[in-house]
Amino acid sequence: MVKGVKMPRILVVCFSKPKKTWPEEFEWEKKKFTHIKKKIEFILADDDPEIFSKQVKRADTIYIKGGDNRLLIDKIKKTNNLEKLFRGKIVAGSSAGANVLSKYYYVRGKKRIEKGMGILPIKVFVHYSKKWAKEFKSLKEYKEDLEIYKIPETKYLIIRK
Repeated sequence: MVKGVKMPRILVVCFSKPKKTWPEEFEWEKKKFTHIKKKIEFILADDDPEIFSKQVKRADTIYIKGGDNRLLIDKIKKTNNLEKLFRGKIVAGSSAGANVLSKYYYVRGKKRIEKGMGILPIKVFVHYSKKWAKEFKSLKEYKEDLEIYKIPETKYLIIRK
């Protein structure tokens, strides 16, 4: 998420968690970068859409933390022109963060397909394992024919757009 960026500014989006936990979640995410030998500025995302827009413009990297899909989508969709704001940025999403970027995703806990923001015209299945093959097939066949990604636990993928 910081490769090729001299002094990266990472905007950490914790909207998928209850607001009272954001400071703790933010600190947890910062610790994941202690092995990197460059100075990194971390910014905790604000859920005020106007402030959030300014933060996105200022950041090099936007990291959207996992958690509750609906909570995340309800907060992030209040920001206008999000796709445009993300252009030229490194945008990373973990679990719910990946789901929100996609057009459709499968929710294992609810055993159903839900709609993301569609910033990327893809379908995703996070925390995938072979035991979910039938559900993966249902996501693949759902509505329009889009590229589909199955992302196993602890794995990631890079999409250049």
